[in-house]
Amino acid sequence: MERLVSDARRGDRGAEEALVERLLPFLRRRVAGARRRRNWFWLSDPEDLVQDVLTQFVQAVRDGRFEYAGERALEGYLVRTAWFGAMNLKDKHRPQRSLHDPEEGGERFDLAAFAEAIHEQVDRRDCLRLLAEAVAELNANRRDVVERTLLGQKVRDISAATGRTAASVSGLKFNALVELRRRLEERGFLERCGALFALASDEEGS
Repeated sequence: MERLVSDARRGDRGAEEALVERLLPFLRRRVAGARRRRNWFWLSDPEDLVQDVLTQFVQAVRDGRFEYAGERALEGYLVRTAWFGAMNLKDKHRPQRSLHDPEEGGERFDLAAFAEAIHEQVDRRDCLRLLAEAVAELNANRRDVVERTLLGQKVRDISAATGRTAASVSGLKFNALVELRRRLEERGFLERCGALFALASDEEGS
């Protein structure tokens, strides 16, 4: 995998295609699993998200913005990119207000609702950035567990995927969420973004 990333960075299109072919099944499974577990009802075509994530990944490799640090780190990068992509699609899924005048058979434009929606979108974008920064500061093992949790995997799923015992995963998850909460508190995340995100250290069903 490292050789493929290195060759792709040098512009080898064959290496890019080989990377995509190897990563495609993994990403499809993850997105499909998250869509099912987290009820991502707005994700009508998961394949579009998968292809978009792989396109972003290849571009990051070309631009030198992705440094290979092991297969698990690469998978974590894809998981994180997919999660943020899904959240962006959720924002776009919200029904739009009409600008038509009621007398012409349309709805009246609700300026207050429009302003509130725009404000919430800006807040969500900023909150996602703060969350991404805090997650990126965790060590590799904790970051991996958090990213898998954000994508919808439960303890048993993470255990099966990583080869760790359920007890090990549970311990990593607990400590990771404690550290993540501390880092988010330092950024003022909980005060600003508490209504948009719910982060807890309690255990999900295993």
